[in-house]
Amino acid sequence: MEKETLFIAFSTQKGGAGKTTLTVLVASYLHYVKGMNVAVVDCDYPQHSIAEMRKRDLKTVMEDEHYKRTNCWKRCRKQTSCSSTCRAR
Repeated sequence: MEKETLFIAFSTQKGGAGKTTLTVLVASYLHYVKGMNVAVVDCDYPQHSIAEMRKRDLKTVMEDEHYKRTNCWKRCRKQTSCSSTCRAR
């Protein structure tokens, strides 16, 4: 069965209305809960809030010790042994 493409847009001229937050939440819900493939296009030139949010979140995940341990734990669950630096087991 062929799936139909669905286009969703959030727009308003008012700043600070929550368009970026709503977009990220809906995209995450559709992808992680509903299992849909999602593409987000940020057309808010020159602000590009979603791109900046993604960079910030990626930096947090890569540098924060809590996230490092969480990601290590996920990898170690699939293996029989774990590295001593991970301490997930």
